[in-house]
Amino acid sequence: MDNIMIAAIVLMAIISIILVWINLPGTFVFLLLIFCFEFFLRTTFHYFIGFPENFLMIMLIIFVVAEAIEFLLNAIMVKLYGGKNSSAFLSIIGAIVGATIGNLILPIIGAFLGLIIGAYLVTYYNEKSLGEDSEKAAQIAKSTTWSYVLAKSMKSSIILMLMFYLILN
Repeated sequence: MDNIMIAAIVLMAIISIILVWINLPGTFVFLLLIFCFEFFLRTTFHYFIGFPENFLMIMLIIFVVAEAIEFLLNAIMVKLYGGKNSSAFLSIIGAIVGATIGNLILPIIGAFLGLIIGAYLVTYYNEKSLGEDSEKAAQIAKSTTWSYVLAKSMKSSIILMLMFYLILN
């Protein structure tokens, strides 16, 4: 039973990390899957994982903070490099559209590449249309790309830490 539980937790973590990198709420999906998995084990096999009190609530708060950091980091990076507020907002839309189109072309890897390319192109185009020169627009667009990579890495790390916590306890 323990090996099956470990495999299930690892599979849930992998799915959630993939969702994070294609710009979907993988952290919340992971939390929901863990809750459903624990409920399934408790009702079907009368097996209790033994979460500490308020564990799921604490994880929910951590994941909400991670989502907020992701959006704030994008806005901070754009402003740090002199970009406009519209670029911060449009880069999010570009990332979502890019990830969706990329996923249709080449699942999973295409979504990741689409996220980066979509955010970069939309930010670059917006800054160019607002009067920035090519070099400055490219620098601002790179900042949005790096903010996405940094934020997605942070959220993936949180999922991995939670996965190891669940496996080791």
